[in-house]
Amino acid sequence: MKMQKSATSILLFSLLFIFSCNKTNNPNSNNLNKVKLYIEDATQTAYNEIDTFTLSYDNQDRIISLESPIIKQTYTYGSGNSFSMDLYTYGAWSIHEIFYLNGSAIVDSTLQYNNTSDTSSEGYLFSGTTLLQKKEYIYSSSAVQIDTQDDYTYDNNGNMTKDVQSDGNGNVGTVITYTYTDKPLNPLVTPKYFTLQSKNLPATQTQVDGYGNPLLTITYSYNFDNQGRLIKDTETYDNGDVVVKSYVYY
Repeated sequence: MKMQKSATSILLFSLLFIFSCNKTNNPNSNNLNKVKLYIEDATQTAYNEIDTFTLSYDNQDRIISLESPIIKQTYTYGSGNSFSMDLYTYGAWSIHEIFYLNGSAIVDSTLQYNNTSDTSSEGYLFSGTTLLQKKEYIYSSSAVQIDTQDDYTYDNNGNMTKDVQSDGNGNVGTVITYTYTDKPLNPLVTPKYFTLQSKNLPATQTQVDGYGNPLLTITYSYNFDNQGRLIKDTETYDNGDVVVKSYVYY
């Protein structure tokens, strides 16, 4: 059976990439880029939804929980080459995921299972520390098969410019292309255990289907505080939807 991810879990997995393992040199220092609250305000045609997440850290400034009134995501860090995440919805456990690190201390594979006994995993292909390909595998009683595959292309600045998403048979479903601003990624989006797929903040995202038909375009804009920290990221969709992500620091 294919593992189904809810909209809330998809949101949380995007947050994982942004927040989970920010690097610090001194856990007792005053980390000016340490996020206290993350607020997402999504306005769509039929409704508006605001989620506020409170972040908690261990004594190495690694996030140990990310919690809203509905969702809670917790992290457990061991001394070996892996760490794990558990996702709860309304207090009930729903997903467990293990992240495995390679010799460069970068995540190169995952194993995930949920409360309906579905299991999936991901494997990453690198050139050095540049992520070239990601494959998601699903498990059944008779076989393991590729569910989705992402192939990435980068520009000379190290920014991912294209993500080609296909199924296990090589049929392209979606092609996502990006353009970028001249603003560097804020330190808050510099995870320790995940290789970065861009050096700059994106300006636009365009999605087409496998035949080149347009699906979606997103335009990004940003606001910074007087210390140069990102405090607001506004995503404007060509269908009229708007998502505003705000960050409050310690």
